[in-house]
Amino acid sequence: MGNKILVVPGNTDLNRGDQALVWESIRIFEEIFPDLEIYLYESGAGEEEKKLQKAQTANLGYNFTARILQHPRVKSNNTRKQIKYGKLVFLKWGFNAVFDLIFTVLLISRFSLLNAIGKASLTKEQKKSLELFPELSALVVKGGGFLHSYGKIHDAYVMYYFLFDLMLAHKYKVKTLILPNSIGPIKNRVARWLVKRVLKKSNFVSAREDVSKEFLKNELNVDAPNIPDLAFFLESDDRNMLSYLESKGFDRTKNNIAITLRPYRFDGYTNADQLYRNYLNEITLFIETQINRGYCISLVAHTLGPSAHEDDRLALKDVYNNLDEQIKASVVYLEDFGLNCRQIQKLYSYYDLLVGTRFHSVIFALNEKVPAISIAYGGNKSYGIMKDIGVPEFVVGIDSVSSNRLNEMVFNLEENRQNYLEKIVEYHLKLIQKRNKLMLRLEEILK
Repeated sequence: MGNKILVVPGNTDLNRGDQALVWESIRIFEEIFPDLEIYLYESGAGEEEKKLQKAQTANLGYNFTARILQHPRVKSNNTRKQIKYGKLVFLKWGFNAVFDLIFTVLLISRFSLLNAIGKASLTKEQKKSLELFPELSALVVKGGGFLHSYGKIHDAYVMYYFLFDLMLAHKYKVKTLILPNSIGPIKNRVARWLVKRVLKKSNFVSAREDVSKEFLKNELNVDAPNIPDLAFFLESDDRNMLSYLESKGFDRTKNNIAITLRPYRFDGYTNADQLYRNYLNEITLFIETQINRGYCISLVAHTLGPSAHEDDRLALKDVYNNLDEQIKASVVYLEDFGLNCRQIQKLYSYYDLLVGTRFHSVIFALNEKVPAISIAYGGNKSYGIMKDIGVPEFVVGIDSVSSNRLNEMVFNLEENRQNYLEKIVEYHLKLIQKRNKLMLRLEEILK
């Protein structure tokens, strides 16, 4: 029997950042194991979503299997394109979550009778995934933003949802490896207890920035090395993508700024709708200012779904439609389901500057030595990584973003561009050494 690994939590080709993390996670283990079978969880509600989410990665020859504990949206087959869901939808999701919790807890029990009862609740495809676990050489949590909660009542279940595969792997004595992730904050007590319990049993845990490393050490008593986000190792497509951009209206003779946005729910805020409107309005004002200063703007759909909450086109089109017609003449709108992460990274190489809400668009730009400004949301990743690079002054929170602040950052970059670029180069010089250390540590664990 050859070496098999399962990469979790799921494959999402429509999210180019997550796609990069999956591909780079796999590349690490392909270098360790000479003959390796890769398994990935399908993502998406309905066959159309599943196809979109796995087509590019499936073309690389990897195997897909059904997720055992599915997101309530997927189980409800909810494919509606809306950023916020009504109370009835959440109620339905809640019932699904309670049912899933009961039967999946049986799967991780020590008692075979309870295991059998839990297994009886699974579909044929899910049973195949369950049968894969005892055969695994390792269960790998891809890099990214993994565990964070802000004290909401359902946080404990969310943590259980993300940690279930690790707990199932522990039951079967499968080695569990958590690649560089941002972890924390975790404000729900039950969620914190569960996270600490599971991480303590894992064979390897790593953080992708010092903020998460310190959180793990001080709050959870888990020692984790700081390993850079795996997307920093992504190599861009070697084809010239300039003609593609020019076909969309891009003018290389002018100064250009790429912007990535996302439809953000502002969970936990009492004034969520107001904050979202402010975010879009301030970006609109920022675009108008920079175009009047002589820049051209490209609005880039970095992530295309499948849920509305993950479909950047919704936010981009709201901003684009708010612009005056005269301003629109200097704006390029880009969305393309056919582009993969390596091609998107190559596109960013033609810009003078990127302003990114999607943090992996920031990383892609930095990989191409393009300065970037980060609009931070959801956990420690943006603040922590930009601090590690040495450019913390180029981060602003999504809840406090303003056109004036962004304009000041652009002015700062124009004056100190060379200093910023030197910090990018210095940071990248450290990357290969840290990846080599990661490889050695994983080889020690696995062999």
